Amino acid sequence: MAICKVLLCSLVGVVLFCPGHLRAENPQPEKPLRPVASAFTLEIGRQSALDTYLSPIRYRGLDIALGYERLRAASFAPEKWLTRHNVLVDFATMTNQSGNGSMLSGYLDYSFAMLRRWQLLDGLWVAGGGEAALTLGGLYNLRNSNNPATAKAAIDLGVTAMASYHLRVGRLPLTFRYQVSLPVVGAFFSPAFGQSYYEMFYIGNADGIVRFGAWNNRVDLRNYLSVDIHLGKRALRLGYRQIMRTTHVAYIDTQVLNHMFVLGISGEIFRSAPPARRVVSVYY
Repeated sequence: MAICKVLLCSLVGVVLFCPGHLRAENPQPEKPLRPVASAFTLEIGRQSALDTYLSPIRYRGLDIALGYERLRAASFAPEKWLTRHNVLVDFATMTNQSGNGSMLSGYLDYSFAMLRRWQLLDGLWVAGGGEAALTLGGLYNLRNSNNPATAKAAIDLGVTAMASYHLRVGRLPLTFRYQVSLPVVGAFFSPAFGQSYYEMFYIGNADGIVRFGAWNNRVDLRNYLSVDIHLGKRALRLGYRQIMRTTHVAYIDTQVLNHMFVLGISGEIFRSAPPARRVVSVYY
């Protein structure tokens, strides 16, 4: 009986000790911290718009926008991949050259991108990948009594690239960044020349208003240049954004150009207080 008790105690000890012992010898690699790099911006500049569905005359005026950006290293391969969300809401009020006509413009842009990145030099990173984008908006010509407005809607798949360079000027850390986005294929809304919205949505003559978009009939381009001046946990962002929206379909030409000065606040946010763990930043 005593021998049985000894054997039973030994078996229990082995069962309780071995898993913990094995775990201690083969620890799981600790996941790195992936801080969220976000930015909120106020953007002011100029917009020019030509839409021959509304008028053959180009309008120009003040453009104001609010932007939000979110970048984070991907969970599956944080050293190599990152994700990016961009949201931009802009509104413009414009007049024609003679000053006897006004036009309003409003757009909502959202995009999601996944980029593969490489470190070329100390502090210099480049990245490239694919992007999906959604655009909603419209133009309203206050001078028109017939067909005063035209809606804008598009969904795209495209390519994007980004480069960032982090350095110090004295004790002041700076991050310079440039990114470009170019839609390749997609679908967009456009009526035919002279086709009224009453005809499309009340009579039901809506054939062909959803168009396949490619470089033969639609070319969009977005450029964004910024510098983050790091001041503690936050940074002051200064930059320039350029947006080009063009379509040529069904005898209608649309050209909307934005040039905006960017002022904002950016920074990296940790979801928990960072312990002594490896940190994978999307900037450096």
